[in-house]
Amino acid sequence: MPAISEFVAKTNSERPPRHHEYYLEGADLIIRVDNTLFRIHRYFLKRDSAYFREQIPHPPSPGDHVKGCSDNNPLDLQDVLKVDFERFLWVFYNPKYSLYDATIEEWTSILKLAHQWDFIEVKALAIRELENLRIPALQKIVIYQTYGVDRKYLQAAFTALAVRDEPISVEEGRELGLETALQLAHAREAARAPNKRLGNPRSPVNIAGSDLDALMRDIFQLSPPEVASSTSQLVNGRRTPSGGRDSPQLGTQTNWRSSSPSASPQGGSPNGPANGNTNGTTNGHVNGLTNLSTPIGAPRAFNFNGRTTYK
Repeated sequence: MPAISEFVAKTNSERPPRHHEYYLEGADLIIRVDNTLFRIHRYFLKRDSAYFREQIPHPPSPGDHVKGCSDNNPLDLQDVLKVDFERFLWVFYNPKYSLYDATIEEWTSILKLAHQWDFIEVKALAIRELENLRIPALQKIVIYQTYGVDRKYLQAAFTALAVRDEPISVEEGRELGLETALQLAHAREAARAPNKRLGNPRSPVNIAGSDLDALMRDIFQLSPPEVASSTSQLVNGRRTPSGGRDSPQLGTQTNWRSSSPSASPQGGSPNGPANGNTNGTTNGHVNGLTNLSTPIGAPRAFNFNGRTTYK
């Protein structure tokens, strides 16, 4: 006898606890949710849900051991929270009959399980009750879209987000989902455009230049652009950017010839460049006027636009 009592005590200690309200005497289905035992009437579940008509076996014959017939062999419902299941059962066992006084959170739990298990009438009830409550626009859109409620119930919520001053934030966009967030962005832009029926042009963009660049960097969290470093070269003692306006255009020859051999000092060719300049330029060339070097006291020859004069 002591061995039997110890076995019974051990079995009872390992068995999940019974729910304080929804373990009903006379009910015929035992369900385990979130490691808690519920004893309810299978009639409600099988009547209203195609899902449970497949999951719940027929009432067992005496001596049969099927799922849901005892505490030791309950029907397990996976991925269901105890609090959500309690709220769902309240719809069937509400002591106030047709008076359903519940919060947004409670009706959301009921809507969630009704959608998950295909309780059509219970889902319709949850939607009717939610429609009677004041729900923030963003919260309502998220709830209804998550649990497959017809979008026709969301027009007022969509309108509220489209006309409000504040733009849709990144966090709100994540909650709404990509498609809905883009649709709302389109609605907000269209709502602020001039009335085309009146022939008004589209409103101009009121920001440009560095302000527009700063706005884009702020919204899209962009890093400032890197300033490209320019290659510089040393010319006549000055460091100028390569290809800049101050860079000399090398390789352009002046179209002149010396009128006398003395015009080529330092051993240069009479017809070659003066002062040893390899590109044919001369330090005496100013605004098209070229001073041809001559000895002191001798007439000096000037070449102006292809004509040679002597002074």
